[in-house]
Amino acid sequence: MKEEVVRPRAQDREERKPKYIHNLMKKAEQRKWEQEIVYERKLVKERSKEDHLYADKDKFVTSAYKRKLAEQAKWMEEERLRQLREEKEDVS
Repeated sequence: MKEEVVRPRAQDREERKPKYIHNLMKKAEQRKWEQEIVYERKLVKERSKEDHLYADKDKFVTSAYKRKLAEQAKWMEEERLRQLREEKEDVS
């Protein structure tokens, strides 16, 4: 009888994987990318207003910023393909 009581506790000690955290993390990552893109667009608009002041100056872009822009472009392309796939698979 004690073995039956001990057995459920042993099963509780086994490593259980979370059910929903993966989806939550994925959505959080997606929101982060969307927020960064919106912020970058806002900065571009602000910079375009001041471009006439610095038209004769050289622009310096760091390699990290270039990498970030490339990642954003890649994410946007993946997002576009995902939306096309969803539209294609849509039943209604």
